[in-house]
Amino acid sequence: MLCSNVLKRLALAAVVCALAATVLAGCGTRVENVDPRTEGYLSGRWNDSDARAVAEELIPQCLGSPWLPEFRGQHGEQRPRILIADMENNTSEHISTDVFMNELQRVLINSGVVRFVADEVVRDDLMREVEWQREMAKGGGVSDDVDRGVSGADFVMLGIVNSVVDQESKSAIVYYKVDLSLTDLRNWEKVWIGTAERKHLVEGAKVRF
Repeated sequence: MLCSNVLKRLALAAVVCALAATVLAGCGTRVENVDPRTEGYLSGRWNDSDARAVAEELIPQCLGSPWLPEFRGQHGEQRPRILIADMENNTSEHISTDVFMNELQRVLINSGVVRFVADEVVRDDLMREVEWQREMAKGGGVSDDVDRGVSGADFVMLGIVNSVVDQESKSAIVYYKVDLSLTDLRNWEKVWIGTAERKHLVEGAKVRF
């Protein structure tokens, strides 16, 4: 009788352990490597797919605008220098505008058509480095060409992201509009304005937009 009870307890313990293992396996985190350019959405909010698509849409608009041949007509084959001043997020979402602007800069720089000037935050770091090198150059420690000066920007690029949300219960339509502008720093004239749009239809939304 004692052996029978022990066997029953052992069998019950084995069943409990098996169930626990099944539950834990079902709750485990599953990670899968996918192509970084794969489009996909979990919440329906703005993500890297939108940033990349908008950048790819705006780049041809920028390079195909009359401002570029006009600049070349005045300066020959000299490439215009652009400063990205700000990308304003006017949506209710947390959007990393750096992802979009960095993609924009990457493609434009690699096109070999334009150049970009460091923004204010980077310039502060660069100036500290220049000051350090200037002091080192006095003792012959490094090259003394840091005092040759730096190039200023010819144009400044500004951007803004707006959204319009139509949501009812767990369904939503979210419209995004991205506007970029290029201003000539010599006369403060806007020489180019580009626009790109995205729209999300979200069913079963678990968040409020």
